[in-house]
Amino acid sequence: MTILQSILLGLIQGATEFLPVSSSGHLLLAQRLFGLREPELAFDLLLHLGTLAAVIFFLRSEIRSIVSSMFRRDSWIAPSEWGRRDIWLVIVASIPTGIIGVAFHKTVETGLTFGGVGARYLVLTTLLLLTNLRFRHKADPDRMDGWEAALIGVVQGLAVFPGLSRSGSTIILALVLGIAPRRAAKFSFLISIPAILGGALFTLKNGVSHLPGIAHSVAGFLVALVVGYIALLLVERLVVRGRFHRFAPYTACLAALCFYLQFRG
Repeated sequence: MTILQSILLGLIQGATEFLPVSSSGHLLLAQRLFGLREPELAFDLLLHLGTLAAVIFFLRSEIRSIVSSMFRRDSWIAPSEWGRRDIWLVIVASIPTGIIGVAFHKTVETGLTFGGVGARYLVLTTLLLLTNLRFRHKADPDRMDGWEAALIGVVQGLAVFPGLSRSGSTIILALVLGIAPRRAAKFSFLISIPAILGGALFTLKNGVSHLPGIAHSVAGFLVALVVGYIALLLVERLVVRGRFHRFAPYTACLAALCFYLQFRG
């Protein structure tokens, strides 16, 4: 692996982990179009740790609020604040995500086709176009119920299939359920922490190879961290401003590219 390839892989991982464009779909296309092979397990794990560091740093105030709430005597917390209840919501969301991820990982590894990825990109495009609609009115949009967290966790689990963005699907569903935009975005980022950790542990279970070298490893990690943090800022801003649908033309182009690669053979 060259230093340029390590930087490019870090860029793909950092940007697509949180932008609603599917990181696994991008990696598949990069392999086909640029001859960029899938990173070794150890390096792939390092890139995921880079995006994990990015989301933890981005949510540092929310995480600090959740941790401090565990040591408060009073149980009341304003719905707009982050506290003990969010720990329960993250657990509820993570359970279906883990079950679906374990159940379908072999199917994902063996049943990938560009046609299937393109079809899922079309689904993602449609969902992005629906982000400005509200199918449910909530009296308190900052409050999330357990069943809503579970549904979001199911959608996060289904995003194991390339073409269905994890962040995009979870944020869109939260918006459709009437949850406040900022709350929807940050909850999606929060539940990505156990999802990324779970994926890392699954990688470790399969065994890891050697890292490509100090310079390559540091470059990939830092690029994934910095680009991941910028992507988090961008996604939150677009969701809050009601402009999440602006990614739809891009995902539609990705769908067309996948269908072209499928039928070209």
